[in-house]
Amino acid sequence: MIKYLAQAGPTHPKHGGGFSSANAQFPIHPLLSFIVHYSIVIPIIFLVHDLFFIPKAASSVDLVQYEETIHRQTVISRFLFIYTVILFTTRCASSFNAGRLRQHAVMYELTWLCNSTLLMGSITFGVFDDGTATNWLFRRRPLIATACCIGVSIDQVLWYVDLLGYMVSGKFPVGVMKYLTWPQTLWIDRLTCTHHLWTMPLFIYASNNELELDSFKLSVCIVTIKVCLSRWLTPHCIQATKSKDEGGSGGAAETNSDPQIYRYLNVNLCHELWRDITFSFLQISQDKPPGWLYLWRLLWRWQLFNYLVFVGILSPLSRIGFASLL
Repeated sequence: MIKYLAQAGPTHPKHGGGFSSANAQFPIHPLLSFIVHYSIVIPIIFLVHDLFFIPKAASSVDLVQYEETIHRQTVISRFLFIYTVILFTTRCASSFNAGRLRQHAVMYELTWLCNSTLLMGSITFGVFDDGTATNWLFRRRPLIATACCIGVSIDQVLWYVDLLGYMVSGKFPVGVMKYLTWPQTLWIDRLTCTHHLWTMPLFIYASNNELELDSFKLSVCIVTIKVCLSRWLTPHCIQATKSKDEGGSGGAAETNSDPQIYRYLNVNLCHELWRDITFSFLQISQDKPPGWLYLWRLLWRWQLFNYLVFVGILSPLSRIGFASLL
């Protein structure tokens, strides 16, 4: 089973690759990868939180604020849960008639950290915890929600840069949003991408407190686990192959413009820097390093940029927001 779960390259049939004329198969590997990914991520993060991070107890002086925070987090967690269900179900439903590659890719793509942040936020802000929850998985853990928020912070800050640049010049100066213009991106993907713009402010508002350094520390663990699991479970892309009867050579398709024969994944940047980001000083895989070296290069840079966003943007914003409520 472990060998089967490991990704086997873009053209392997279990990922949806292989001859383009082959009959579509049920996406067993993507579904198992989705289940395994979240079955590992959620309990490990919860365990790390419970073992190494002690939540601050509310004092009697802060009781009114504490009750307001609980109410706020409950309302927001319900919104996040509904939005996440809509995002997951509509993207899966849209894949039924979108071709074999999309059918296989969608379950891999739902393990992106930005999508996981929505799910983790809904759970840890207390969507299933009314104050009497006895199930260990459903306890309120707002530190995890803010840690996930920090984990995606550099990406989502760059979304603002790309959006502003596109509004001014019609171009994406960074490239993190450019995938919205790709042929493989369906209209439902564009419709359900707005969370990249409101996740950070919403999570800061829900926390109703100054972000702690513990949130950043926990985010390091979250990002590392997510990236390593994606490297293990998901291929760099999915490619169809053309048989000689179809006018091909029997090898991988040579074009990446047709979403029916090529679909880019690179979930959580586990194989390379996002292909639309072309700044030379950010390139970390041009020399084709071994997997462990690439992951090291990626992770320390990702954590560094997240820390800069945490210190320079998120923490000050949380202090301003919190102070305005006192």
